[in-house]
Amino acid sequence: MEHRRADRRYDRTVDIEVIADVATVTAKTRNISLGGVFVTAPSALPFGSKVKLRFTIPTQTEVVEIDGEVRWVENEAGGSFGMGIQFGGLRARDVWALNKFFERPAE
Repeated sequence: MEHRRADRRYDRTVDIEVIADVATVTAKTRNISLGGVFVTAPSALPFGSKVKLRFTIPTQTEVVEIDGEVRWVENEAGGSFGMGIQFGGLRARDVWALNKFFERPAE
């Protein structure tokens, strides 16, 4: 059975804070969509952790703040971790700004 994502993923790298009750992890996005984000970080939060995400994108001056949930965790090369985080719901202005961001070529 092939897994199909509801939202297209875009390879974009931005700094992101992943904030949970137990810790705040500073990470970088590897890819992002309107439904979630995959981040690479020096430490991981447990599967199912409820988090708040904070990041900026060049198409919006305001910080994007959104609730999320860690949906998977994997070990990366070099001792870092990858986390797939599902968004809890984006505000309309964030959807607009992300779509504009996705239209730009990846840097």
